[in-house]
Amino acid sequence: MTANVRRLQPLRIVVSGHDRRFVRVTSFLLGRRGYDIRDARADDVVDAAERHRADVVVLELAGASRVTAGRAMTALQASDVSPAVLLVCEGADGRWNGFPVVEKWTPIERLVDAIEAAALHRIPPTHAAREAGHGLQSL
Repeated sequence: MTANVRRLQPLRIVVSGHDRRFVRVTSFLLGRRGYDIRDARADDVVDAAERHRADVVVLELAGASRVTAGRAMTALQASDVSPAVLLVCEGADGRWNGFPVVEKWTPIERLVDAIEAAALHRIPPTHAAREAGHGLQSL
């Protein structure tokens, strides 16, 4: 069931991973659905999420060790934007260390549903983090 959500602004999504073909195809398909998409190399995902002020990061894990993936997810959670993280991997079983997971190459409708669900459960960045991210200083 694809969500029929109308927003004032589209969700900002960063698609990242080691499989460049997956990143390009997924970015294209999500862009066609009206999302504001940026793609990023796996080693640049945190910086890309902060630059793009991402609401959701779709992180493809093929070729990444669990340690590397865990570090990336921890860094994303600690970043100023604190995006929701949706993991994509082969043999997905629903959750990985508390993060939602979808099967790689799942139909786009299921991926969209998972992105929308992740965005709904996102813990928004704190007011202080937003101010720090915009370079504002309190008086």
